Amino acid sequence: MADTDLWGHLKCGEYFWRTGSILKTYYFNCSWPDFPYLNHEWLFEAVVYKINEYAGEWGLIALQVALVVASFAMLYRIVRMYTDSVPLVAFVLSLGIIASQHRFALRPQHFSYLFFVYFLFSLHKYLRGDKKYAYLMPPVMVLWVNMHAESLWGLLIPGVFIAVEYLKTRYGRGMEKKDVRRFALVFAAVVAAAMINPFTYKTVLWPLFVMKEQFAGVEELLSPVTPRYLFFWIYFGVFVVSSAVNLRRTDPTWMSLGLVFAAVAWTANRGIPHFVFVSAPVIVANVEAFLERTRLRGKVPDVVSALARGLLFLGVAGLALTIVRSPAYLRKFDNIPYPDGAVRFVQANGIRGNVYNYHPWGGYLIWTSYPSLRPYIDGRFFHKRFYDEYNRIAAVAPDWQALLSKYDITVILLPYSGTQGSLNDRLFGSGLWRLVYWDDVALLYLKDVPANRVVMEKFGCGAVNPDRELYEYDETSPDVLRSTNRAAERNLASASASYKALIISANTFFQLGDYRTAANRYESALQNRQARNAWTFYRLASCYRRLGDLGKTLEYLKRCLALAPEFEEGRRMMRELTILQRMQ
Repeated sequence: MADTDLWGHLKCGEYFWRTGSILKTYYFNCSWPDFPYLNHEWLFEAVVYKINEYAGEWGLIALQVALVVASFAMLYRIVRMYTDSVPLVAFVLSLGIIASQHRFALRPQHFSYLFFVYFLFSLHKYLRGDKKYAYLMPPVMVLWVNMHAESLWGLLIPGVFIAVEYLKTRYGRGMEKKDVRRFALVFAAVVAAAMINPFTYKTVLWPLFVMKEQFAGVEELLSPVTPRYLFFWIYFGVFVVSSAVNLRRTDPTWMSLGLVFAAVAWTANRGIPHFVFVSAPVIVANVEAFLERTRLRGKVPDVVSALARGLLFLGVAGLALTIVRSPAYLRKFDNIPYPDGAVRFVQANGIRGNVYNYHPWGGYLIWTSYPSLRPYIDGRFFHKRFYDEYNRIAAVAPDWQALLSKYDITVILLPYSGTQGSLNDRLFGSGLWRLVYWDDVALLYLKDVPANRVVMEKFGCGAVNPDRELYEYDETSPDVLRSTNRAAERNLASASASYKALIISANTFFQLGDYRTAANRYESALQNRQARNAWTFYRLASCYRRLGDLGKTLEYLKRCLALAPEFEEGRRMMRELTILQRMQ
């Protein structure tokens, strides 16, 4: 469920069922709402919307699991054509699944996996004389091209297949010429079927149009060169070694497709599952041929074979157990931090307007808040012009305010910026914008326009910046402290489970001298955060020392120093308490 584009797809599916038409513009956005949108995923959107309507998140998870399992089940059928060794199949497919798992969050691509493997299955069967599956490729293509633009692979795979098989017939190898000619007719029907979609040839060629966005930093289009892709490197190494030891005997058709999709996978990490689907039968066939040629088949002692099988089983079982024990597994949205608290605040206070938003939240805002909020950008955008302006605003370029005005943006929703200076700083220090809500995920700013002033006057906070001053807050002016405390308490009423909201509220009570309430707030903050913070323990110790509770003071001070033994202020307090205990 962790794919942030899903929510935009759901909204487009809702549009389809509500209007009876396919959305063809960036209708939900404030930037270019009438800009042409090649909605090649319209059928996927229609399907997932209805599943979500009837079965909710669990229905979507069931669809996600079913499509992945069905794809690899069909791949299992393919590799079993080349070997009877279940351990070999288990090893290759398990490694392939692990290498591919970063692409398993629910996307239109899941349907592409299934159709992709079906095409491969049909071709493997065709080479064995079973032609009935190939005759279903054209109707499958009609579904595929309306589900997802990766239907381009549905033309590439049979295209490479027929080209190599034709060359093989020139040398007296491969299929008979009549079978090549018969498949040429099937291929022509597949090409014709690919045109049966609302955008005709543009859908088929769409992946070629957007590959240039690889340089705009789209994550799925980046090369798999970071350690995150370790298992892909291992799998690719197995492919290379198995091909090298059996190079002269490898079927040129499947080796050609393997090399094509190896290039695809190394160009963009989203292509890794496709490479696995194509190459797994090549690996299995090569290993099987190597074992037969070297006569190792049946020569391995039973004890060694049993040990290897046991280790393989334990390895697969251990990986499965690791997955299901992950803290994020099956939590809402896979525990992805969406600004749901800010959305509830917007809805509760009737806030409306155009939003400059953190890019991964665009689809979520469309799904939860349209038409009240119209986000600037979401995951459907594949045009560099959108990214350029988005990045200029985020980087606080000289024209950042002019760009916001260009799109009449009156709401800004951002994540925390960490230690670097950012747009958050400029907004907080601006007289034109006001922070009105914060929690552990997001900060919500409103522009000073008539429609926002009631909310700004009620919830606006200009004395403490949660993005910068969460822990260090040393204000002493009673008027400023009381004003900040009122703003913090109002925000806390809307973000009651927020660690950051509780900390800021506690800080203001501490500075006002209300140590009992401050201690309650700090303790509540600890309950809402898995990672314990030494500074919070120190503040609690400071509260209880001022309240005269030396037992609680020592308890929290010890917990502080256990996390941060070199914390000088904590060590000084401990020395003072030690002296006090000796005097008593």
